[in-house]
Amino acid sequence: MELTKEQIQEIDNYIAACGIKFYDVKAELVDHFASILEERLEIEPKLDIHKAIIEEHKKFSDQGFKKLLKTKADTVRKRFYKLTFLHLQSFFKLPKVLITVALFFIFKELMNLFENKEYFFDLLSGIGLLIIVQLLIRISIEFGNQRERFNRKEHFLVLNKSDMFLQLINTLFIFFNSSVTFRNNQSFTNTNYNLIHLGVFVLLLLFYWSGEYVFYKNKQTVKKQYPHVLV
Repeated sequence: MELTKEQIQEIDNYIAACGIKFYDVKAELVDHFASILEERLEIEPKLDIHKAIIEEHKKFSDQGFKKLLKTKADTVRKRFYKLTFLHLQSFFKLPKVLITVALFFIFKELMNLFENKEYFFDLLSGIGLLIIVQLLIRISIEFGNQRERFNRKEHFLVLNKSDMFLQLINTLFIFFNSSVTFRNNQSFTNTNYNLIHLGVFVLLLLFYWSGEYVFYKNKQTVKKQYPHVLV
């Protein structure tokens, strides 16, 4: 027996009241509850839906949905980083390795234009600083819009990567900039040292791009899966 729209809305409201604000997680739970309650209604036509919802909720764990949400959040985070590293690895295989080589040699040729290599690495530090500033602005915007998104029920767990990933990228570029600062003047005359340092910068750029690419693909998937929701 199919549930009415009012009964489905009751499930939705109950799950939201239990603290599940992520649209995708809530939609999955609503489907789960609806499926079980429809089966129970076939056997118990006079089933009290509200009591049945509470009974099914108690079956999850002593912590209710908290354990489920934590498990799903861990899964989403691990999957995001796995896909990011897989995409990063693709830049070291044909045909994308050509992009990596070209990017490295472009920076290498640019470095050769600088008689004082320290100035060149200061330039790279500046690029890293611009990326950091851009990330901090994005995190600030995401934080500022978070309440509004939650209220509109449009915040998705699968897209909730901003804080952790952006802070990781922020930390990595800070370390890179610090490594430039602590180099002595003599080290900038060492060609191998400069090439290794340049390689690290290129790797950071590719890692950053990989994370952005995975996030973009996830967002496109969410838009297709929930075409009626503003993402």
